[in-house]
Amino acid sequence: MTTLKLTKDQWHAHGVALFGDDELQWRFICPACNHVASVQDYKDAGATVGAVAVVCIGRFMDRPREAFAAGAGPCNYTGMGLICISPVQVDGLPVFGFAQKEANT
Repeated sequence: MTTLKLTKDQWHAHGVALFGDDELQWRFICPACNHVASVQDYKDAGATVGAVAVVCIGRFMDRPREAFAAGAGPCNYTGMGLICISPVQVDGLPVFGFAQKEANT
């Protein structure tokens, strides 16, 4: 697996280019279940800032599915666990990749 290595400034510039200056609208994709969640979604779910793009939002929901298990919906994956498949490193820390920008945004 290839990991994209970025500085915080490079990563931030990429987020702004994709989604604009409002970081609450930035969207990330879980590498285990492919669920897409915005920073606002994490905030609404009660997640801490440090969990955004590092932990699947499913960890903050009732009954998430197991990471790597078949099914739909968010899972309980964390990039800081034993198995790290996060595709990006920002200043050495594993994070989820940005989701694709929606056509209507």
